[in-house]
Amino acid sequence: MDIENPFVGRQSNGLIKLLFYIIPLIMGLIYWLAFFPGVMSFDSVNQWDQIATFKITNLHPAFHTILEWLLTRIWYSPAMISLFQIVLASLVIGYGLSSIQKSSRLPGTILVALVFLISANPLVGVMDVTLWKDVIYSFAILLLTIFLFMIIRSDGVWIVKPLHFSLLGSTLAIIWLTRFNGWPVVVVSLITMGLLYKKNIKQIAFSTLIGVALIIFVQVPIFSWFKVNRAVKYTYGITLIHPVVAYVNSKTDLVILTDYEKQYLNKIYPLKNNWPYSCYDATVFYYEGTTLNPVINDPFTLAKIFTRLAIHDPKIMLNHYSCLSSFVWQPNQPQNVYLETILFDNYDLDQRPSWQKYTYDVSQKSILPQVRGWIERIAKAEWNRDVFKLMWRPAIYMYLFLASLAFFVFRTGRRKWWLLSAPLAAQSIVMMFTAPLQALRYQYPVYLIAMLFTLPLLLMGWKKMKLDPVEKDIS
Repeated sequence: MDIENPFVGRQSNGLIKLLFYIIPLIMGLIYWLAFFPGVMSFDSVNQWDQIATFKITNLHPAFHTILEWLLTRIWYSPAMISLFQIVLASLVIGYGLSSIQKSSRLPGTILVALVFLISANPLVGVMDVTLWKDVIYSFAILLLTIFLFMIIRSDGVWIVKPLHFSLLGSTLAIIWLTRFNGWPVVVVSLITMGLLYKKNIKQIAFSTLIGVALIIFVQVPIFSWFKVNRAVKYTYGITLIHPVVAYVNSKTDLVILTDYEKQYLNKIYPLKNNWPYSCYDATVFYYEGTTLNPVINDPFTLAKIFTRLAIHDPKIMLNHYSCLSSFVWQPNQPQNVYLETILFDNYDLDQRPSWQKYTYDVSQKSILPQVRGWIERIAKAEWNRDVFKLMWRPAIYMYLFLASLAFFVFRTGRRKWWLLSAPLAAQSIVMMFTAPLQALRYQYPVYLIAMLFTLPLLLMGWKKMKLDPVEKDIS
């Protein structure tokens, strides 16, 4: 009679768990070599200029620029930043799938296939080697969602550990600091956690205090050490420029504005000129020689102008936001509408002569040019084939995740699992009103959450896995 080896199962699970981390890392390195040293847009090169001159501003989140500066002390190349993003992605995705497998006992082969599909996806691969704050921000939101999964699965036991509530607080701080409009995700997640897990309010409070302490530490001593120019900053007024342009472009009656407010708008762009406007893209106005200094220095005046116009003619405001937010909630791609998906080529430095000195640093020098060509052809073929851009629309991924979560809640009867949707819901609602243009990267957290959780939730719902806590010291 054969005696069952008790170590076989452990070895198999250990190998599968390792694959959860190794597959994203290997696939990420392939993309890294193919697009070496990384993909850079206007924003990326702007931050690179701040790093090179050590003149850091808060027009882009200074926390993210400082992080990039620190990484380039190890290796002065965009490759170091893109490599960091790949490692971060592999750690978060690996941890997420490992947590799902441990909690659900789903077949490892299915989850290995899932991690391969996620990692090989050009949407993920190219995004993760693009030097955007959105990448780190998105994986921080994904990590927050994984933490919520563990809290719900353990009925609050997970957050009891000091290490765990410290990690939760640190993740919340990163979300807050990495995007100016990331704070609602933090607030909504904390409030919903507090309401659903009152017995863990002490640990939730500790997480909040840790997050607040880290935010203050970064924004006070760290910003001072790095001599962050706080005068050059992103303000809420910049978000309101787009709808105000909609009003001016519509030739609405500006008689309700004071002379001072009209002079204020004239400083941004002459009122006598036609204000270029697209409800899908605010940048068509920015590229017309506009100046943002009045908005940066005095955002309150623009807020008053927006309020006056919105009260005077709310229809224009409603039409503007309905159109702008369509990429968040509308499943199909409207005809002749631009949707920024993923970049393949860096920003053209010839458009800004002062940046041409960085040509050698930021130019792509593909180490795997043939692979790069394959990836480009696959992505562009899919884009051209998919008439309604279903594979690229953020709304599709959002609805798939919410449908799978609803199915799981219906099958198991545990309504607390709706907490899992808090980061995704908050992120989507915020982007409906603050996105400057329709871009995939703004909803990248939604893509990641949906890709990681949709299939496991469907399978767990089908099997009615209640995932009741079975251990006091859940990891």
